Amino acid sequence: MISAVGVFLWWGQVVLPLSTLYERVLENHPLARAVGLGPRVARSEAQAVAGVWDPTLSASLTEKDFKTQLYYTLFSSELKVPVWNGLDFKAFYENTGGFSLNPEDVTPNQGLLGVGFSVPVGQGLLLDYRRAAIQKARLYAQMAPYERRLALADLLLEVAEDYWAWFAAYYKVQVYLQQLSVAEARLRFMRQAILQGEATRADTLEAMVEVQLRRQALLSAQADLFKKGLLVARHLWGEPSEEDPMAFLRTYRPDSLVPYVPRAAWDSLIASHPKLRLYEYKRRLWQVERRWAAEQLRPRLQVEYSFLRDASSVDKGWERPFQTNYKFGLTFAMPLYLRQARGKLEVARLELQRLEWQQAYEARSLYNKALGQLGVIDSLERQLELQRSLVEGLFELVRLEQVRFEAGESDLFVVNRREREVYAALLQLYDLYARWGVEVARLRALLAWVD
Repeated sequence: MISAVGVFLWWGQVVLPLSTLYERVLENHPLARAVGLGPRVARSEAQAVAGVWDPTLSASLTEKDFKTQLYYTLFSSELKVPVWNGLDFKAFYENTGGFSLNPEDVTPNQGLLGVGFSVPVGQGLLLDYRRAAIQKARLYAQMAPYERRLALADLLLEVAEDYWAWFAAYYKVQVYLQQLSVAEARLRFMRQAILQGEATRADTLEAMVEVQLRRQALLSAQADLFKKGLLVARHLWGEPSEEDPMAFLRTYRPDSLVPYVPRAAWDSLIASHPKLRLYEYKRRLWQVERRWAAEQLRPRLQVEYSFLRDASSVDKGWERPFQTNYKFGLTFAMPLYLRQARGKLEVARLELQRLEWQQAYEARSLYNKALGQLGVIDSLERQLELQRSLVEGLFELVRLEQVRFEAGESDLFVVNRREREVYAALLQLYDLYARWGVEVARLRALLAWVD
């Protein structure tokens, strides 16, 4: 199979630039689509937490009948509507009957209507658990896009590493094909020369051995290309290569174009880096925790008040709501040592301090890593220029050595050695170029640049 791949890889193929591969990965890759669900999940979780503000309708019926005697019937229903500042409005209806009622449960014949409210005037007035929960849920929802961006940056880095490994393997096969073609042509020439008495059997044997060595190197390179190509094919979805990975090898070949390096804007990308933004949101989350812990230091004091009316005359008796026909309640509670609240407050303070230090370190670390990565890229660019010049010089040496060989001033061993040097330098050039592309991709991943 691998040898067959080597035959059809070079004809009728379409160039697949890395930028195009990025676009297809972001559009169709299952991991990219899975990561894209993160913001939607966070919004749905925020919606679920917002359920603490949903109005609640409840009802209860309790009845006791023993030996044909109805002791009591207790029915109650309530509509409770929470509002943002901890205030709860409620409306209720109660109707009871029977000869064995507690006096506090007795209602008029048509039942008792009530409208009232419950409000915390101590703990929970400025911040309660419901408001704390919804604030945290909204912050988590705002964090989700930055988490998605970091995950996509890691995915695109993996794609780039596979792509440049495929690039190096592809062009190495071309180099091996070229040097095999040269060796086979020289072997044919030596066979003709020995028939004419212009070459020795040792020269022909040298040419034959060189063909075999280069053919073996080609087979190894084709196997590596087969493997590296399939690693790139796994990132393409919604295409024929999804069902037939071999279709990718028949269809595409890599391009040498490297995606844009954001040199001018890299420092601004660091300043708005998703990791730093996530630290800011984490600090805001702990600020909510700190506020809620500080709120728990206050005593719990809950005030409840309801206006009561006979259901048969609901339109009367509202002129003196705070003097008669009402129900009032006051609840007070406070831990004596407040150890739980003080402990939570101290934890929140320490977590905020730790996040501040971690964020400062992360900002400096990102800056220095990006600066170092740019230095590596610049060094590789200079190495590439030197390597290109070296390859050109070695090719010129091969040409001159070939002229000397044809003039009888050199031998085949020296020519083969010169060719091995130039092809080794050419292979190193493609390795350097692939490494350069990987380092650029790492810079993009470091900056979380997925545009």
